[in-house]
Amino acid sequence: MKRALAASAAALLLALTACAEDAPPASEAAEGEPTWSVACASGTTPIEGVGELELDCLGDEAATAVATAGKPLLVVLWASWCGPCQDEAPEVQAFYEAHGDQVDVLGVDTADTRAKGRWFAEDFGMTYPSVFDPEEAVRIGLGVPALPGIAFVAPDGTVAELLVEPGVTFEALTATANDAFGLELP
Repeated sequence: MKRALAASAAALLLALTACAEDAPPASEAAEGEPTWSVACASGTTPIEGVGELELDCLGDEAATAVATAGKPLLVVLWASWCGPCQDEAPEVQAFYEAHGDQVDVLGVDTADTRAKGRWFAEDFGMTYPSVFDPEEAVRIGLGVPALPGIAFVAPDGTVAELLVEPGVTFEALTATANDAFGLELP
């Protein structure tokens, strides 16, 4: 029994180590620096649990207030090393393309390195802004246990809904935004 338990623990440790040492994306291996650079705009209304927090914009490194700017906001917590985040990136991008005129989207590159975060954003064609949060202040402030996580924040800064289970789809994002914000997004 002890050997089986030890073997299971060793296998888990090996699997976790393998995930942490993923090979760089093809574009990173082939080139020097990522070219992705989407500028951020500061909001004015602090987010419940996060407070008045400024982080560097991942795209242009400008200080950016993590806050709402007069309309609903999706705060998307992600990192380059997060497998489920890779699966969800195209879904979030599709939501932003379809509904970004009615709902702001702010990515938060969490517990990552700036270069890997920019490669991730470039590889997935992200066109919405993201801030860089190596200390996980937003994740901790929102009470998200692990990545990925998405907070649906009302214009007044209150968190209307949290999605903390992996596997988010465009349809789920749209349905949750409709419920959380009283919208009728198609």
